[in-house]
This record gives sequence, structure tokens and C-alpha cells, in this order.
Amino acid sequence: MDPLMFILDLGVLYSIYAILAISVEIEYGELGIPNFAKSAMYAIGAFSVGALATRLGVWLTGVAWEGEFKSTSWIYATMVSERIASSPMLGVVVFVVPLIVAMPLAALLGLLASYPALRLREDYLGITLIAFSELVRVFVRNYEPLLGGTFGAGVPNFLAFLPVQLRSIALFLLSVAFLAGIWVAYYRLTTSPFGRVLRAIRDNEVAAQSLGRDIVKIRAKVLTLGSVLAAIAGVLYAFYVGSVNPDDFTVMKTFIVILMVVIGGKGNPLGPLVGAGIYIALDRTITFAKQLISLPFDINYFSYIIFGLLLILVVMVRPGGLVPERPPVTVRER
Repeated sequence: MDPLMFILDLGVLYSIYAILAISVEIEYGELGIPNFAKSAMYAIGAFSVGALATRLGVWLTGVAWEGEFKSTSWIYATMVSERIASSPMLGVVVFVVPLIVAMPLAALLGLLASYPALRLREDYLGITLIAFSELVRVFVRNYEPLLGGTFGAGVPNFLAFLPVQLRSIALFLLSVAFLAGIWVAYYRLTTSPFGRVLRAIRDNEVAAQSLGRDIVKIRAKVLTLGSVLAAIAGVLYAFYVGSVNPDDFTVMKTFIVILMVVIGGKGNPLGPLVGAGIYIALDRTITFAKQLISLPFDINYFSYIIFGLLLILVVMVRPGGLVPERPPVTVRER
């Protein structure tokens, strides 16, 4: 593979995972709520692309859809890409509309998921949110008219109007721009009075409530915000991969993102960036290593063993993560 293409590919994937990690950091690192339905919110973004992008492109080009979605979506996705090659505005619409649909939909689901988070202890909360996440995935997997079921759905290339050698660069720049904007907004939140309220609730909920803070309202806001960020990552992922399959969004995705946050460091704005970078680097290294080693068990489980050992090591040696939490600039002694 061309080294430049490899770097661009890693950059896009890193940006997606870093956005996901930031969404978990806001909920878990700042507020202290472990959102085990994260994969569902991530999936909402991708599902919106899979369900809308090709259909919207076909409708805008005036072509009548023939046949079942599950058996023809890949064909029509290719046709829409060809039309985008001569119509840049069509590519913009195909990207923007699913994004606009995914964000409020994820916000609504995040608000619904916040209700058990307001009333249940952490152990019951975790079980409830995992069940909620699987419910979303299983429904989409079995309702074929929406996303093609186990066949998945093809996604048109919204950058097809660019020369082939520039498409990867454009997607890289777009993903990095989303990450930069989201991280800056997150950093400003952590150093704001609202960020201090979140940490106060995390550290001592009773004390925060005694000072007049509406715990229920704040938790609902944060889970809604985190869900919207996860949906943005899902939209980018769908266009990056070029297809959407419900089986790509299992609960394991949630645990992977939480792993990034724990390794990077909860409560530190740099934690999600560091954690996502370490995960991507190790994942690619393990992928190459799988081709060179022989093990007495399924090689596909090798990465789970490595990441599990890494998590145990970090928790034992550096419980605060590689980049531990520090007092925000606004309250640190100068």
C-alpha cells in the first residue's frame, strides 16, 4: 500500500475513534455515567447513511427504484456515485442530509437512554443500556426494508466528483476538521463553569444537589450531547467504509471506546486523543502480527487478549490513565 494512503486511512479512522472517545469522556470521564449504549448511538449515524444516502441520490436523479433494497442497494449506490462524479452538489446533499437526520435522532435516543441512567444504580444501569443497544442493532438487522438486514447496504461515494487521488485527502481533511471542532468545543466545556458542575456531580452528587444543581436535567443534557457526537462518528464511519452492516455495531464497540478513555485518562481533555491513538496503533500492529504467528486458538481473539492485558496493566500501574486528570486551567493555581 502507498505510504501516503496508509497514513490518510489511519488518520480518518483515528478521527472517528477519537470523536467516539470524546463522547464517552464527556459522559463517563466528566460526569461519571458509563454509557453502555454507545454502540447504538454510533450505529444511528451509520444507519442513517445506509438507509438514506442511496435512496436520496436515486430520488434526486429521478430514477425509479426497482427490486428489493437488500439485493439492489449496492447497484444503486454505484449508480449514485457515478452521478455524483458529474454533480458535486449531489454529493454534498448525500452527505449533509443523513448527518442532519442522524444528529436529532441520536439526541432523541440519548434522551430516552438517560431515563434509566437517572434512576438505576451503575450495575443495573449497565445491563439496561447494553440491552437497549442490542435492541437497536437486532431490530435493524432483522427489518430488511430499512438497511437490507444481514446483507447490509451500499453507500455512495459523496466525494466521487474529485479526482481519485484527492478523495482520500478530502475525507481525511473533513474527518480531522470534525475532530478538531469537537475537541475544541469539548475543551471549552471542561474549563467552563458547566464543566466544573459535571465534575462536582461525579465526585459528590449529594453535595452538588444540595447546592441547587438539577442532577436529572444535567445528566439528560450530557447523555444527549454524547449521543449526538457518537452519531457524527457513525456518519463518518459509514462513508469511510462505503457500506453499512448492523453486525458491525455490537456491544464490543462500546467496550473498545471505554477502553480508549480508561487507557488515555478520564477527566483529561487529552485522554481521548491519547487513548484513541494507542488503540489504533496497537490494533494495526496486532493485525500485522497475526500473519506472522501461530497460536493454539483462534487468532482472531488475539487482539482481545492483548487489549485485556493492557487494560489490567494500566489499571494496576496508572489508575488515572496515561494522561491523568488535572485541575482545569480556570481553577489551577497560577
